[in-house]
Amino acid sequence: MNSPKSTQLPMNKRRFRRVAIGVVALAATVGLMAACSSNGGSSTGNGTTAPTRYSIIYIAALINDSFFVTQRCGAQDAAKQLGVDLKFQGPTTNDPAGEIKAFAAAAATNPDGMIVAPFTNSGFGGTVRPLMAKGIPVIATGQTLEPADAMATYITNYLDSAKPLVKIIGDISGGKGTIGLIASDTGNKTDSDRYTQLVPALKSGYPDLKILDPQYVGNDTAKSAAAAAALIQGNPDLSVIYATSGPEAVGAASAIKAAGVGARVKLVSFDSSPDQITLLRNNQLAATVGQSPYKAANLAVNNIVTYLNAHKGSQAPVPASAEITATPSMLLTPDNVSSAEGQAYQYMTACAGD
Repeated sequence: MNSPKSTQLPMNKRRFRRVAIGVVALAATVGLMAACSSNGGSSTGNGTTAPTRYSIIYIAALINDSFFVTQRCGAQDAAKQLGVDLKFQGPTTNDPAGEIKAFAAAAATNPDGMIVAPFTNSGFGGTVRPLMAKGIPVIATGQTLEPADAMATYITNYLDSAKPLVKIIGDISGGKGTIGLIASDTGNKTDSDRYTQLVPALKSGYPDLKILDPQYVGNDTAKSAAAAAALIQGNPDLSVIYATSGPEAVGAASAIKAAGVGARVKLVSFDSSPDQITLLRNNQLAATVGQSPYKAANLAVNNIVTYLNAHKGSQAPVPASAEITATPSMLLTPDNVSSAEGQAYQYMTACAGD
């Protein structure tokens, strides 16, 4: 096995501020939120209160996907505790243009605050800037907006998340052979950040590891299976497939199983959908990065209410910020997936009360 020379990752242009929470605190927050009632004017764990029943609209990229369902759970629990009216809306298919239209339509109803979880980080500025200019705070979760028009941003630090992936890919491959990448599409920055941060570190740490160009499958499980099958057939020294999200991982796992090469070709991925958790438990997935969408959404709702309370009656412009608050992530493996810590990073398919 080759020893890695370096796993230093490139610096991000934006400044990250880490959320000061551990996994135990995250689990405690989930329990606390689920137990709270929806009385208006109730207080939060950070002292925030909502003396007025604010209206907040949350637009997500794909509302029936488990990542965004988990965001909905976090946002709803915060809204229930704070006595806030929350609407959670967005496309039910992979449709970035449809999400931008949904955001604009929701903005036209003049809510007190808005949250957006975008697939693409461009195209929202024409709606976000006028909202912020008239005193309506907008927060981004899961991905940044470009330019940085939002009041705050809560996302995973992909630089930090890539580090444990670099090590486990090096361990699995021995620093040699070929790694295949299966991704969503070129216009999805949320997805591309998961490998553009990873590839340079792999090249630096394991120069004998051949890294193939990404195969784009548009979050389609069947297309991912076909892409993985082609990678297996065309690369006899293939040792690792990296899938950037749940559908890609599920498709790749089926191709590896069908080809009977599970002992030679290992699968790693990003995200922790229920299907990926099943793959981990069945030892069909060596590792995956679980994010904390519940926490990001919960923080976003709390932040908007804090701002509205502090500026009650004001229509002064809301200041935009390029600072990013990094929410936690965890590398899940078959060894830790059933632990209390590991379970805190697994996505939900339904929320309490659904």
